[in-house]
Amino acid sequence: MRLNIIIFLTLLLTSCETTNKKIVSKNNFNSYSNNGFALIYNDDLYKKKIVSKKIEQRSLIVFNNKLKKDTDIKITNLLNDKYLIAKIGKHSKYPIFYNSVISDRIVTELEIDPNQPYVRIETINSSDTFIANKAKTFDEEKKVANKAPVDSISIQNISLDNKNNKNDKK
Repeated sequence: MRLNIIIFLTLLLTSCETTNKKIVSKNNFNSYSNNGFALIYNDDLYKKKIVSKKIEQRSLIVFNNKLKKDTDIKITNLLNDKYLIAKIGKHSKYPIFYNSVISDRIVTELEIDPNQPYVRIETINSSDTFIANKAKTFDEEKKVANKAPVDSISIQNISLDNKNNKNDKK
């Protein structure tokens, strides 16, 4: 019996695999930020071969030649500070004057002036952001929330109020 336990322990200890975890620091993330004019996509630009790829009107895809495909970016309208999260699409050829090509949906969401489409594009570190799409409350959690007795809620001001403590000396 004792021999079986010793054999089992030696097999257990020798069969364990050690794993090396690679720790990536936040400093290794190369952030990208660029302010400039965006080209608002329409089908005429594709037909005239000014832009080499198509963008759907309702997509949140942005063409940018400096960033990799599927990179999450934050695009900001610099005139009214509205922003949204979008993705970089496939590499496309477009005039060098523009920093990106954006869809009609981005123009309407950010209320970009077509005569002055001045935007900022910034990369987002995906390990720092978390976007919750849906939350599900299980039945057990609902039962606990319903059983918890709450009679009243009161707020006490614990700050020092020196206004009432003034002495009027004349």
